[in-house]
Amino acid sequence: MNTINRSNIYSENETQDSTLREKELFKDISKKLKKITDNSVGWKKRLQGVNLDNVKIREDLNKIPVTRKSNLIELQKDNAPYAGFNTKNPKEFAYMFASPGPIYEPGEVGDFWNMKSCLYAAGLRKGDLVYNTFSYHLGPAGIMLGNSAIDLGCTVVPGGIGNTDLQIETIASLKPDFYIGTPSFLKIILNKMRENKINLSFLQNALVGAEPFSKELRKYFQENYNIVPLQMYGTAEVGCIAFETKDNNNNVNDGMVVEENIILEIVKPGSSQQVKKGEVGEIVVTKLDNTYPMIRLATGDLSAIIEEISPCGRTNMRIKGWMGRAEQSTKVKGLFITPEQIHKITQNFNAINKARLVLFTKDFLDDPLLLCEIENGNKILEEDIKVFFKSQFKLNTKIKFVKLGEIPNDGIVIEDKRTNN
Repeated sequence: MNTINRSNIYSENETQDSTLREKELFKDISKKLKKITDNSVGWKKRLQGVNLDNVKIREDLNKIPVTRKSNLIELQKDNAPYAGFNTKNPKEFAYMFASPGPIYEPGEVGDFWNMKSCLYAAGLRKGDLVYNTFSYHLGPAGIMLGNSAIDLGCTVVPGGIGNTDLQIETIASLKPDFYIGTPSFLKIILNKMRENKINLSFLQNALVGAEPFSKELRKYFQENYNIVPLQMYGTAEVGCIAFETKDNNNNVNDGMVVEENIILEIVKPGSSQQVKKGEVGEIVVTKLDNTYPMIRLATGDLSAIIEEISPCGRTNMRIKGWMGRAEQSTKVKGLFITPEQIHKITQNFNAINKARLVLFTKDFLDDPLLLCEIENGNKILEEDIKVFFKSQFKLNTKIKFVKLGEIPNDGIVIEDKRTNN
């Protein structure tokens, strides 16, 4: 049993019984979904035909279609600015952001994006001076983190991005306690300050995100600057999804703890169906408790669930962190092939447990091979799969049957091994 260091935990909810949390997340969920569809034209249209009375527990979410983040651009074009997913007038929000795409997102003052827990876990405390290098220009990242830090009782320097020399001069003068931003920019700042022989002992903690953060880079920060940044994972649509934590000996724990008000699922890429425990798949999140609800938003990122409770004492589920992109669509022989199409194979052939399309090059031409994972003894013909594949996707492919477990558990549905030779 883990000894909980409550001085490093922001909310008592983070250590509550897992069963009670699950009950609370799904308490009256049918009523909540109905209320959302009553007040949101976008979700009413999106969930049309779904019997919301039958959605009561986590497994019932399989009955609801996923909404892919990559599709928000087109959905918003049809119903500007937020695809009708908002439950109040767009002009009643405090902020309106425009992320690359463009994708438009609303925002509010305070801890609207639920960033306080991840900031607290990374060492931020009331009275700290925070240097925030996320952008404050059109996109929400700077305000997402900055507002939550202010809500924790901190003062924020909105450094934003660019003007590295000016930022270094400002940091050296103000001596902030805490850094927020990308790990790569933190490295640039620290290295340049060291070159200028500036004492860096004032910078105690950091929260990083928005790009991959390797163990090697974290070790570099620890060995060279005596700072151990933690990372968070989130999106503008729902805010914080999961965040890293430390144990009682200040060691970083494996994986990321899921934020309290997030319902997180891992689904098979290209589908809306939850994977088996421990299997790699696409992160799908649901957040129902604000005026911009998200129902089964597919982030496009791959991860997997860690079953064991975190050594930090937080009892929510953990994910392994970012494991790649679920969006694997590509062109084969001039035809656009998607993970959704490959998923149709397992839908139409029950004997196939898992399928993966592997793309090779032969004589300078695309040479696709469909791997089909089946149990011993299952009666299934290669020709039937070939005919189905050709009729559905207009593409000829070779078929290879493999045993259960031979297709790696990495979430890859379309593997591109083509060469340019």
